[in-house]
Amino acid sequence: MAFFENFTTSIKQKWLDYFQTNRGWLSLQMENHSVRTPDGGRRPSSYLILGVVNAIEPKLGNLMVPFYRLNANEDALVEVLGLNFDPDMELSKEGGTTVNVRSSNAEADLSRLLPDLQEEEQYDPLA
Repeated sequence: MAFFENFTTSIKQKWLDYFQTNRGWLSLQMENHSVRTPDGGRRPSSYLILGVVNAIEPKLGNLMVPFYRLNANEDALVEVLGLNFDPDMELSKEGGTTVNVRSSNAEADLSRLLPDLQEEEQYDPLA
């Protein structure tokens, strides 16, 4: 049981890091579709959360098949994983500034892949 508690704590932190990094588009998405949470807030859809946490934590994929066989309800799976909370409220409890070295490195890697706006304006695909 200690393994699962540590695992869900890790998933929760990774989800919060992801949410904080992607807050802009997730907030827009939640304007159209969000789910009420027990803490009185709202969160993205269960499908979106499950997709994100499976992408950022590959080990979770090993648990999803047995979880889905036991209960294929996506809201119940989000609850079992400890992710049925308002991420904005949770981040504000933590001071709103969670820093994850891994996500900082990912941002640095991504910034090398994406052109600066000036470079993009000068890009000529026919050249």
